[in-house]
Amino acid sequence: MAAHRAPGAEAVSVFRIVFQSIVGLLFAGLAIMALSPLMAGFADGQGAVWLMLLPLAAVTLLVGLAPTLRQAFGRGCLCVGGAIFLLPISTMILSSVVFVETVDVADSADTAVAAAGGALAGGMMTGLAGVVGFFLGGFLLLLGLVLSLGGRREVLVFRG
Repeated sequence: MAAHRAPGAEAVSVFRIVFQSIVGLLFAGLAIMALSPLMAGFADGQGAVWLMLLPLAAVTLLVGLAPTLRQAFGRGCLCVGGAIFLLPISTMILSSVVFVETVDVADSADTAVAAAGGALAGGMMTGLAGVVGFFLGGFLLLLGLVLSLGGRREVLVFRG
């Protein structure tokens, strides 16, 4: 026997999926901003808009198809937290690309100065991104886990 549903249950489900997809687009935008140094490091100078499509589609689908709104926000926080947690690696890749291009363009007399300055700047950028990525990314990952996996509100006591 089929389960009985309320007359407007399908409309509420479609509205929920549309709302969660909009929320997913917002989280995807945050994830793309966090991954922008990585995408800039891999771009060939012609623009890499196609690199943004993978995180955009993945985050929007993950958040949009979550069973509840709470899990949708949890999945979004997990995606953004993971992207921010990877920020030091993204910044290191971008700073190494900038380092190589700066040393290649420098005159032969200024190569050592360009290399030293590029190494210092790259190290400082990666260090700052490491601090931000560790704390903010860790907080968002923890918040996402609590929202996604948070469950029962009652205490279960088992006695043997």
